[in-house]
Amino acid sequence: MDMISKLLKSIRQPQFVVTFSKLTIFFACVHFILETLHAIVFGQSFLGLLPDYIAVGLMISGGFAAMRNDDAIGILCGAWGFAFCLHYRSWAWRYEAFLDGMATPVNEGTMYVLGATLFISALSFLITLILCAPKTT
Repeated sequence: MDMISKLLKSIRQPQFVVTFSKLTIFFACVHFILETLHAIVFGQSFLGLLPDYIAVGLMISGGFAAMRNDDAIGILCGAWGFAFCLHYRSWAWRYEAFLDGMATPVNEGTMYVLGATLFISALSFLITLILCAPKTT
């Protein structure tokens, strides 16, 4: 139990929040670039891009807000929660098509990339949930 409390204490340090916020902004920029390239190369419509751009906007604004004010960590948590749900849903329909034998090579490749982003967003969402938990005295 002592190890868990030490981990929680280190995660809640202001320097960790700043570093995590910068990493979030970096991931958001990578997400924006890769999603835009995917749309250009494979012809995704703006309707398909919009949720990804919303996630990017939330992650960037949440990252900057959390760097300026520790109380804004909830915005970052919401951004990662939205990204996690988006990644899960995007991965799930490709996985279902893969299981049914209906996946195209593009969908199958995208499924593997989304598997990695799903792991990153789930872990990041968990970290922000921990950061949002009430602090005990």
